[in-house]
Amino acid sequence: IGRAVEFTPGQFAMVYIGSKDGWQRHPFAITSAPRGRAIAATVKALGDYTSRLGDILEPGMPAVIGGPHGRFDHSKGTDRQVWIAGGVGVAPFLSWLRDLDGHLPRRVDFFYATDGEPPFAEEIRAIAGRHPSLSAHLVDSVAEGRLTTERVLEVAGAPPPELSVFMCGPQGMLRAFGADLRRAGVRGRNIHREYFDWR
Repeated sequence: IGRAVEFTPGQFAMVYIGSKDGWQRHPFAITSAPRGRAIAATVKALGDYTSRLGDILEPGMPAVIGGPHGRFDHSKGTDRQVWIAGGVGVAPFLSWLRDLDGHLPRRVDFFYATDGEPPFAEEIRAIAGRHPSLSAHLVDSVAEGRLTTERVLEVAGAPPPELSVFMCGPQGMLRAFGADLRRAGVRGRNIHREYFDWR
């Protein structure tokens, strides 16, 4: 409503859009950095509404941003972190990555798994190239097989009790990773999932 939306990277917003089909609302992760007046979201065509966005939206249509919501925030983690994104679950991580300005005070291994070539791969590699403490591991599950907890922990190379793990992606993937990480010794309080829900 004529003013910038203040948010913390990793949060999501409820977006109300006055489209050709009337007002619609949907939660979308904010993928931009919190600088400037523009808000960006990354949307995958997963359901009836998101599959039709290209047909029902036009520039200039009214929209209202409700929020921000969520507490998905890597600054509350330990100094040794693992970030795991599956498919469109990369969205909150894009905001984190785009907000990095200067030194990243933590050692982070970022795993991004997709079926096929990962979207945003070039941008993610460029950001990781500017931050020595950030390693990006882009996984094409079709070519390399599914990302596993064993692979994540082997690459991270840190004792599991010292890790904070942040995850966003398909529910089945997150449930499996959560259980496997706890069995491997990652503390439950250090495993964080984005639910895109009010908490």
